[in-house]
Amino acid sequence: MYADAVLSVFSQRYASARDSFISNVETSSVVEKLTNLPHPLRGPKNEKLFCDVVWAGNLKADKVLVLVSGVHGVEGGAGSAIQADFVSRHRRLPPDVCVVLVHALNPWGFAWASRNDEQGIDVNRNFVDFNKTLPVSKATAIWDELQQGKTDIAAIAENRQKFDLLSEGQYEHADMPYFGGKEAGWSRRVIEQLVEQIKPAKREQIIVVDIHSGLGPYGHGELICDHPVDSKGHDYAVELFGATVTEPSLGNSSSGTKLGLHDYYWHSQGEHVCYLTLEFGTFGNQKMLQVLSDDQKLQQSGKMDWSDDETLDIKHAMQDFFCPDEKQWQELVLFRGRQVIEMALDALSEVNHKR
Repeated sequence: MYADAVLSVFSQRYASARDSFISNVETSSVVEKLTNLPHPLRGPKNEKLFCDVVWAGNLKADKVLVLVSGVHGVEGGAGSAIQADFVSRHRRLPPDVCVVLVHALNPWGFAWASRNDEQGIDVNRNFVDFNKTLPVSKATAIWDELQQGKTDIAAIAENRQKFDLLSEGQYEHADMPYFGGKEAGWSRRVIEQLVEQIKPAKREQIIVVDIHSGLGPYGHGELICDHPVDSKGHDYAVELFGATVTEPSLGNSSSGTKLGLHDYYWHSQGEHVCYLTLEFGTFGNQKMLQVLSDDQKLQQSGKMDWSDDETLDIKHAMQDFFCPDEKQWQELVLFRGRQVIEMALDALSEVNHKR
């Protein structure tokens, strides 16, 4: 379906993924501005780390499409490929639309093949008000059962209620998965700064597509909507994408309801902001919990030696799960990524015609 040259935008590794993305940005005719935000730490081979923010099209447009990759570090391969493909293919954009690409929001996690950031924070559980009492989760009890041998990963993966509770997010234990942190992390602060630059209150319509991988059937690109079902954001998502939109609160999604989502920060910017997660499935919940558990133990040990065979085995397993180096999967990701982006661009360019 796609030539190997087209699929060359894919990489499991941060450095080569960023090289591909920046190379395509530098030769793109639609890119107007590129900002490289340096991360304070470095990668496993002492490479510098950046979250790169690209502005394409009319910077003053009333309609904005935001494409985000790498919220969950190691998941960045799929989003990076879609973003690189976007800037390489488009020669012009609708005159009334601006596209903002946030490449590798969690560059440390991408480079170190971890879902978390350098503090062990799950960035997609970090968007809570840390000045208030933090949410309390039942995830701790499930994790304790697992650690004490009272249950196993297979049993949790097969029990949808337990799986959803474990993954909803928790704020008590940094050594557990899905830890939302005790304070706003580096990646969250990047988003807060970006929103200040976009100035949502001065825009007519904003669509955010946040690209993830790991949940759901192999290669399927699920559009997950966490807007309240009685909100304008939810109604607009369904108007745009119809029956392909799933809603965790209604129980028809591969994802359960979550705490502290990136989504919620964008929701708070106004009813004209529509946020969707584009989630690409890989190899199932049981395998995911296993690779996450192994990586969690490694990160907590503080001994991530990139020359150590055991470390590399764990990291390669993470990369292979969240960004399979398989042509069929890559083709499915690119096709769905292109489809969702084009539908969003068409919808945004039609806003004025409907009013």
